[in-house]
Amino acid sequence: MNGNRNEKQIYEGTLFRFFRLNKWSLLISAVAIAFILIGLLRANGDEVKTLLMKAINICMECIGIG
Repeated sequence: MNGNRNEKQIYEGTLFRFFRLNKWSLLISAVAIAFILIGLLRANGDEVKTLLMKAINICMECIGIG
């Protein structure tokens, strides 16, 4: 029983240390995911279609097809 508790304490310590060492990476990742979700929620069909057409036209001009 005591060995199980020690393993749990080691696991919790390791997890806490992981979060402490990677706090900026985790914060930046969370902000990035939030911005992606905001972009997906506010996008309507017409805006996405227009953006995609502009991107396709720019790519076609760069490679010399369009």
